[in-house]
Amino acid sequence: MDVSIKSFDVEMAVKNKGIELEISEPNDGKRLGDLVITKSHLIWCEGKTRRENGQKIKWTEFVAIVNNVQKPAKAKKAASKKASSKTAKKVSAKTAPPVAEPAAE
Repeated sequence: MDVSIKSFDVEMAVKNKGIELEISEPNDGKRLGDLVITKSHLIWCEGKTRRENGQKIKWTEFVAIVNNVQKPAKAKKAASKKASSKTAKKVSAKTAPPVAEPAAE
C-alpha cells in the first residue's frame, strides 16, 4: 500500500480540520481513496468521494472494531500454543524411558 500525506493542515496536534492521507495501490497503482484523521473521528473517502460524503467513524468505534478483529486471532494463537504444549507433553511421556521400580525386600 502506498500512503502519502495529501494535506497537512495541523500544528503539533491533530485539530478539528485534521489531516488527509491519500491511499493508493503500491508502486503508483490505483488510487483507493483518502483517509481524513481528525481529533474526534476518521473519515474514509473511497475513490474520489468528497470529505462531506465519506464514511465517518468515531475513534471509540474504530478502537472497538480493531480490538474485536484482534481478539479471535489472539484466542486462536493462544489455543494453538496450548494444544502444541499438550502434544509435546504427551509425546515426551510416551518416549520417556520406563522408570525402574524399587526392588522388593
